[in-house]
This record gives sequence, structure tokens and C-alpha cells, in this order.
Amino acid sequence: MLRPSAFRFEQIKRSQALGGRHLDVVQWDLLARNARLYGGREALVDMLHGDARSLWRRRTWAEAYHEVNTLIFNLLDRGMRRGGLVVSHLPNCLESIYLDWATSKLGAMHCGLNVDLGPAETLGVLEKVQPDVAIIVAEWHGRDLAGWYRRAREKLPGMDVYVVATGRTGGGVDDMASADELFDEAVWNRYDERDLNYLRTDPLSVHELLPTAGTTSIPKISCRTSLDWLHVHGHAVAERAGHTVYDTRLVIGPVAGGSGRVWAVHTPLITGGRTLLPLEFDEAQVCRLTEEEGVTLWVWNPALITRVVTSPAFEAHRLPSLRQVASSGAPMPEQVTARLMERGIVPFNLYGTSEVGGCMCPILPGVREEHLRQGAGVPLEGYDVVVVGADGQPLPPGEVGEILIWNIHHGYFDAPDETALAFGDTEYGGRWEGYQHTGDLGVYDEHGYLRVVGRKKDMILRGGQNIFPKEIEDVLSQHPMVRDIAIVAMPDPVLGERACAFVVPREGARPTVEDFAAFLEARGVAKFKWPERVELLDAMPLGPGGKILKAELRARIAAKLRATEPEPPAVR
Repeated sequence: MLRPSAFRFEQIKRSQALGGRHLDVVQWDLLARNARLYGGREALVDMLHGDARSLWRRRTWAEAYHEVNTLIFNLLDRGMRRGGLVVSHLPNCLESIYLDWATSKLGAMHCGLNVDLGPAETLGVLEKVQPDVAIIVAEWHGRDLAGWYRRAREKLPGMDVYVVATGRTGGGVDDMASADELFDEAVWNRYDERDLNYLRTDPLSVHELLPTAGTTSIPKISCRTSLDWLHVHGHAVAERAGHTVYDTRLVIGPVAGGSGRVWAVHTPLITGGRTLLPLEFDEAQVCRLTEEEGVTLWVWNPALITRVVTSPAFEAHRLPSLRQVASSGAPMPEQVTARLMERGIVPFNLYGTSEVGGCMCPILPGVREEHLRQGAGVPLEGYDVVVVGADGQPLPPGEVGEILIWNIHHGYFDAPDETALAFGDTEYGGRWEGYQHTGDLGVYDEHGYLRVVGRKKDMILRGGQNIFPKEIEDVLSQHPMVRDIAIVAMPDPVLGERACAFVVPREGARPTVEDFAAFLEARGVAKFKWPERVELLDAMPLGPGGKILKAELRARIAAKLRATEPEPPAVR
């Protein structure tokens, strides 16, 4: 039985008309090409077994191609069916990337789960997708993944679980197989490379399942194909970024997530080059690896990039090879963008969603500096991105409205109601049916660049006046006492809402409301936008994808205000 899908073949024609790239290949085909063209060049380096260089796993394109094919035949030997489903629950490592490449050839689906998910989200996703195979680590930062999958097998007895060894835990779990079995070279006694010709690939088949970045409930599962994500999306991003076979990417963002997949899985297939996969995030290690390994591109979320750029390590290292820093998931603070540009490093922001992929980024040749500073972008070929007002009418340049995105889309895995909510159009009378309503607020300028100014739900309504937090964050991120900042709404009995600034200060600093007021006044920012309370933090609360959890900050300040409210007078 076919699963419900929002895809209709006429989407192909529209994507072509919008300039989308449509190629009749999948990930494995590009892997095979790279093995032929760049066989001896290094492709992947991971640190799953430890930070010591002697423990790093280095693979050339030819070696990666051989290991992926070994994985393919071992999965086939164990009964993997066309249309089957593999879940991986791994930190950034070779196996996570190999599974994407292998399942594309098998005609199977791959769902990568973020290792920061909790047990409820994990078990919910497993019950929803019902995988044939799960490939996991036994433990991650105190999370008992082996235990969770043991519980999941009670409801999914047909799920085979394989455990990948790490430098901390090894791969030994009594009732679960070692993932080494999936790379058993003995399989080549029964198969040879010509047998791969029987596995026909289809770029329109749903291949990658991408859980959305939910943290308080079971994530929705977005369905992606090679056509809409690898080609329409990936080729455009690689071309605009100007990547080549000589680039080396340092990827901190989870490979299981959208930006991690783009830069660690897709872009290297398209352009060649090399990808480094550190296991943990450490500012000094990032800078040291960049110098020692000739890294040309960093790929993380803005929160982690901010931590590096504002750290002593960034000042202490020259970083001569680094030419680009790619980010997504949230706007980059302007102080960080400015600091990178001072060092001759280009900030490259990719904006989009899990449902339709990154839809816009800069065109680097000839780009204006103001567009890089503002994190602006031009829609990718194959996409239509509009900004609409409350009445659903497209807005002219200079006016802020909701961002709507169209791309080839399949919707959510086995969830027609959720798909209808994401791509239907009850809010604007049906005019934008098939567009994703992002909930983001944006504004086009006269040059056709879109700037994201915040979330509709994050906008602060102070006495009838709109405050867009990003505008204030961009200014205050330049304050000498601020390392990281998030502006959120706090409830107010008179004005409805006021602005509260949560701040991670620089060492030894304790910024106040008065400090920020003076700074904003000197820069001509309207007084009603000034934060009226400052809360200091050791670190921002981050979700699995690295986004600041503003909902948690709003709840925190609301609870604090309630706790300090005077007791109502006793009723006589």
C-alpha cells in the first residue's frame, strides 16, 4: 500500500520552470564517480574512537566506495528489502554517512536520529517509522540508547539492532549484534561489484527521512528524495558557495540534521573534497584542527560559531586556510559576522526548513557586504519564496511579512493530517496551497535579497508596537560585555509584553539594563525596543539542532515574575 504523499508529478514541471537541477542519479552514483575521479584523495576523517591522531579513521574516496558497497551486500545478505527502512542513531561518524550513501543504492529509506534526543522522542519515532534495521551507539553522554532500543524491540520484534563501537563504550552489547558484521569482507566471496548493476536507482523515491527539531514531543518526519534535496537543493548550495575538490569541511552540526546532511553528505558528493568529523565541540580543538588539517570551511549553528569566534582560541590562531563559515538554523549575530569578515572569512548563511530544505543563500561572486552582514540570501533555483502580509497578498520590498516557501515536497512520513497543516492554506484563503507556512518573518530589499527578522511567535507586542528580537540582538551582540544574547517577551499587566534580555556575559562582566539602554540610545534605537530586564546565564539552552530554546527562556522569565508577584489581598 502506498503511503500518503503531498507529491504530485506536476511539481517536477514547476521546479524545472524555476530553474531547478534535475539529474537522473542518486547519492551512490556520485560516490562511484568520485571513486573513479578522486580515488586516492582523502574523503572522510572521523574521531569516533578517540581524539588521538592514531585513532582517527581516514578514508579515501576509493576506500569509502568499497566500504559502502560492502555494507550494501551485507544488508542484502541479511534480507534488506527494496523500500525497507534503516534508522541510525549515531554521533558524527563514517557509519552515519555511509548509511545515507548505501540506502540510496538499495532503494531503501534512511532516518538519522540526533543522539541528543531523549527516550520518549526516540521510542516515538521508532514506533512511527518501524525500521527493519537500527544502527546505534550503546551510550551517549549518559543516554542509554541500548536500553531504549531493547524496549523498542518489545513492540518491534522484527527490528535488527547493530551497535557501533566507540572509543568510550566499545560495541559489545550482549543481546545486540556488532556493526562490524555489516562490514564483513567475507561477503565479497559471494558477490562482486558487477552485481550492483541489478540495483536500479530512482531519484524520485523517498530516501532520506529527516526528523524535525522537536524537543518536547515526538518529532515529525519529513520525507526527502535525491531530486529535491540532493540536486535542486544541494547542487545550488555547492555552486553558490564555490566549493571544489580542494576544500576541507569541519562539520560540528549533527550529520543527522539538515545542515549536517547538506555539508557532510551531499556537498562532498557533488564537489569532492574532504570532511572532518570531530566527536565533541571544543573551541581550542576547532582552531587547532583548522590550522593542522588545512580546513577551509566550518559548518555549525550560530550558537557554536559564536562560542568559537568570541573565545581566546580564535584570537590565538591565525587560521590561514579558513575562507568560509557556513551556518543555518538561526541568524548569525552581527558582531560574529563582523569579526569573521575582519579576518577575511566569509560568513555563508543558508536559510530553510526541514520540510523543504534550504531555500536561499547568498550568491558569493559580487555579493554586497551588507548582505553578508545581514545573513541575507536569494532564493535557490527550483524554489519560490514569497513574503506575504496578514491578508495573504505579496508584499513589496521593505515590508515585513511571513515567509512562504515552495519546493518539490512529499510532506511528513505517514502523516497526512500533519502534511495538510504544513502545506495547506486555510490562513490565506487557499492562494498559497502547496507552500510551507514557515512562521518566520522576513523582508526583501530592492536587490532581491531576503533578510529573516525573526519568528512570528517570537515577536514582542509592547503596547501595540512590534519589537523584532533579532534587530535588538544584532545591536547588543556588539556590546563589549556580551558573549551571547537572546531577547524574549516577558508578560506585563499594562503593556501586554515587554522585552527581556537573556545574556551570556563575557568573563567578569555583569551588564545591566542601564548599560544596554545607553548602548542602544547611542545607536539611535527607538526606546520602546530597549530591554527592560536583564537575566544572566552561564550558557544558552539549546535544542538538539543547536537553536536557542526561546520558548524555555520565555517560560523561565514568566515563572520568575509570577514567583515575585505580591500576594493578592485577603478577601474579607
